[in-house]
Amino acid sequence: MNLLLKCSMPRSAPSVTRRADKYLAARHLLPPRMVIKKSLEELLLPFFTEYKRMKLEAMTVDPVQIANTPKVHQSTFADPWKVATVSDDEISELVNMDEDDFGSGVVYNIGPERSVSNTNPFDLPAVKPSIQIKSKKPGEGTFADVTTGPYGQREFKYLYLIDDSGMHIVREMTPCPESSRGIPMHSLIKSHGVVGGEIFFDDDNPKIAYINFGSARLTFRDAEEADKTARFVLSLGYEKVIAVYADRDFSVKPYGMKDRYGEALANAVYVRESL
Repeated sequence: MNLLLKCSMPRSAPSVTRRADKYLAARHLLPPRMVIKKSLEELLLPFFTEYKRMKLEAMTVDPVQIANTPKVHQSTFADPWKVATVSDDEISELVNMDEDDFGSGVVYNIGPERSVSNTNPFDLPAVKPSIQIKSKKPGEGTFADVTTGPYGQREFKYLYLIDDSGMHIVREMTPCPESSRGIPMHSLIKSHGVVGGEIFFDDDNPKIAYINFGSARLTFRDAEEADKTARFVLSLGYEKVIAVYADRDFSVKPYGMKDRYGEALANAVYVRESL
């Protein structure tokens, strides 16, 4: 009687499943779903790992090497097509602006904020980048402890981004592990902004700055945006701003490398009325 009961009792489902898996595994007959999953991981992971390595290797810039062997780029300026005198009242208006004045969506009279674009998927999010970012609002004075040098020399270049909290700059030739290029980019300064570009600081006069509008992450929109940006930079505490852009329709031909580097560059000069 006991033998009959023992033989007729069904085996538990988990026990049967484990035995079946061992049997199939021993004969390389794993269920198809498991085989496919394992094969995809084995095939795709090495591919993406190698692709990422090659991508990083191809794009990485070594700022130390560039600093040791700098290339001289001879950018020169044409006579300015415009010299604008900015009134003290306009400077005061910018100095007294705060976030409550941006209700219409126009930040510092320049334009609306937008997300940075054309970002590299291999860049890490700009949560707490290791790069040193300097920030200023109108009226807070010029940027201190910056590297000065001729316009166009890469080792003296700073990237800038303006948003509703002011202007933020970082020296481009700075090691940056968060960047796929190994150096800072506008997308690692902030995730949103009004306008971005490059800024150089005069060697002889700390109150003179040169700006252009070369940012692939916050693309240049029009000449009015350039004009308002130059006035904003002046309001920080600078006495003279040379803005590198031409008096033309940029919707027909976008702002490009030849607009910001080369010989006889078109430019507009901005000075404070009180000088």
